[in-house]
Amino acid sequence: MKINYIKTIGFRKFKKVFETELFDITSISGKNRSGKTNLLYAIINIFLGTNLSGDDKTCLINKKCDGSYGELHFTDNSGIEHILIRGKHRYSNKKNFVTLDGKSATQDDLVPFYKDKKLFLSILNPMYFLSKKTADQKELVDIYLSDICPKNLMEIVYNRLDKDEKRILEEMPEDIPKYISNLNENINKSKNVITSLDGKIEYAQKTVDEKLPTLKVFEKDEELSLARQELAFLSTEQNIVDKENQKKVVENLEKEILSKETETQELQKLMKTGKQKYLEIKNNNSAICPTCEQHIQDESKNKTIANMYKDLVSKFDRKNLLDTQLKDLKLKLTVERCTYHSLDGNPTVKNNERISVVNANIKQLENEKLEVEKFNNEISLKEKNIENAKRDISNFNKQKQKYSKFIDNLNQAKNIAQKLYISYIEEKMKLAKQYLKDVDIKFYSVLKTSGEIKEDFIITYKNNSLSNLSRSETIATALEFANMFNQISRVNSPIFIDDYESCADYDFITDYAKNTQIIISKVEKGKPLKISDYNNSNNYTIIKPIIIGAKTMSINKNNVAEIQKAA
Repeated sequence: MKINYIKTIGFRKFKKVFETELFDITSISGKNRSGKTNLLYAIINIFLGTNLSGDDKTCLINKKCDGSYGELHFTDNSGIEHILIRGKHRYSNKKNFVTLDGKSATQDDLVPFYKDKKLFLSILNPMYFLSKKTADQKELVDIYLSDICPKNLMEIVYNRLDKDEKRILEEMPEDIPKYISNLNENINKSKNVITSLDGKIEYAQKTVDEKLPTLKVFEKDEELSLARQELAFLSTEQNIVDKENQKKVVENLEKEILSKETETQELQKLMKTGKQKYLEIKNNNSAICPTCEQHIQDESKNKTIANMYKDLVSKFDRKNLLDTQLKDLKLKLTVERCTYHSLDGNPTVKNNERISVVNANIKQLENEKLEVEKFNNEISLKEKNIENAKRDISNFNKQKQKYSKFIDNLNQAKNIAQKLYISYIEEKMKLAKQYLKDVDIKFYSVLKTSGEIKEDFIITYKNNSLSNLSRSETIATALEFANMFNQISRVNSPIFIDDYESCADYDFITDYAKNTQIIISKVEKGKPLKISDYNNSNNYTIIKPIIIGAKTMSINKNNVAEIQKAA
């Protein structure tokens, strides 16, 4: 593509007409703020409708105008000439328009001439590429390297591996970075399992290393047995036994009499209140049911009276029975009390004291025996825990061996995959290097901590990082990428070289003019804006903008001819 002519009205700092021819090598010079970069803005804006960074929201209309007009004449890569016009209005998008060769056009109609907005900006405005984030730079390089990269490049590199390496990989990974990432994830998971197993082994080993005390022996079994025999003898003397048994008989009778007396008293209360309610219901024409508290009459009343009478008779019979039983029980209690008091052989105070002493001695001996048994049971439990811990340690070590072997296999696969990936990237680097001179691209880096390969994108110029480059070296780096993109994509877009005066030690004209149109811009102190043919110093234009007449212009499709005529 070659741009032959450009014209603007109401664009950026040029409120008036700005127009010029462009050459194979166009030289732009002038003092600072004379409008040298205006040409670059105009080309990009007419083609893309954006500013230099690709932003289509930024307004580039002159602040004293309502709209701007841009016209660009260019020859495409097939040798066909075109006229592209773009009009923009400050306040109404409906008044914006694009025409190509006199016909209304859309942005999609222009894409075949520049392929991709980012690509076009990276070629025409080389510093655009270096201003992007590393990920965006890598993405653009990958996209256009793939155009010249053999489709089976990965397969070619994979086939360089030996049989054992292919066997370990099992098959060619479709996405090597993802494959390596999955391997690393599995390695880390396995390492975490081993770390967990080490913790379990350490815990189990503490159990195994625990020193167990000697089992205790209860040596007072004979003393305990004799004490129990003595207590049995003291507790089984017949006179004492008879006295205690008779005492229990008397106490049981007393309890039974008390229970029946209590029941008799309750029955008397119930019978008294029941009789009262019975007579009230019987003698009244209307009565209240004692159960549901509803008025009852006639047949319901008769049934209620009958039930209440039956209940009173039942309680009366029960009371008579209790009275008879109480009389018999009280007589029996009198007899049993006499029997109790008539018994001889009451335990002496001395006998009771001895029983108390023997009981206390037995309790103490039993507690001592229980403590010994409890101590020995705890030791037995610890012995079992130690045996279980030994088995656990053996199982944990087997699991560690299994995971360690698994990690070794994963590391083998990872090393081969990294080797494959490096070979693949180095092939891509060779492809890029065909179009680069002093610039190198490194597509990967090695992590210092683990030695792993990390996908990366590092640009160097003569082995120096971008951050350490001078202004001229930075421009040289950007131009090498612009040239590479131009050749790989075959867009053949013009390349704009800004700050040319700071690059006196570089021969960019020789390096790039043979492949594409070049526009160079340099500062000349105190000089007006001048655009000339680099190869013919007599062919130049000193820009003196033409006054249109009206203070503000409204640009649209209908007045393009009027604007051109006025210009």
